[in-house]
Amino acid sequence: MDVRELSSTNTRPPLEPEQERSLVLAVQSGDAGAARELYHRYREQVYNLVVYSIGDPVHAQDLLQTVFMKVFRGLPRFRFQSSLATWIYRITHNECQDHHRHRSAVHVPLEAILGSPAEIDSGPLSDHQHAIEERGAIVRRAVMRLPLKMREVIVLRYVEGLSYEDMGRVLRCAPGTVASRLSRALTELEERLRPFGRLL
Repeated sequence: MDVRELSSTNTRPPLEPEQERSLVLAVQSGDAGAARELYHRYREQVYNLVVYSIGDPVHAQDLLQTVFMKVFRGLPRFRFQSSLATWIYRITHNECQDHHRHRSAVHVPLEAILGSPAEIDSGPLSDHQHAIEERGAIVRRAVMRLPLKMREVIVLRYVEGLSYEDMGRVLRCAPGTVASRLSRALTELEERLRPFGRLL
């Protein structure tokens, strides 16, 4: 089992603290280009967290817009007490929690995990590429079937690459609690993936 297959290859490298501060200050001063840069820099990470949390790409697009509306509304009051990414993940986490509170459990269609037929490249794949994609799909399906709290820590750690400290800030719990929850999540994920042992 390799949960690193969940991670996105398109995610931009994190900003250095000075770059992040400059970007935030530029947005706070009304620089529209900086606002676009912030949106494009964090859009994919926010979308990943939302879609793994709620399992519905249609609602994920709506939540993505809501998150960034709240980000830009709250940014004038951002005081650099945490990293910008951690603050944005916290807003995203809260929106996902609100979504779960206001909706019954959502059935997760296979297309939400693998992509719709139109999104799946129909070109021929090599055996190696096919095996990699199949393994990734199996792992993603298993993650989507985990309880929400377990799914969150897997995604924050292996998709978004957050440290235990940053995960604790997002989830509002101690790093030790994060580590314990992640350990339980990995144990359960391994159990769910055991039947696919030869494919992974």
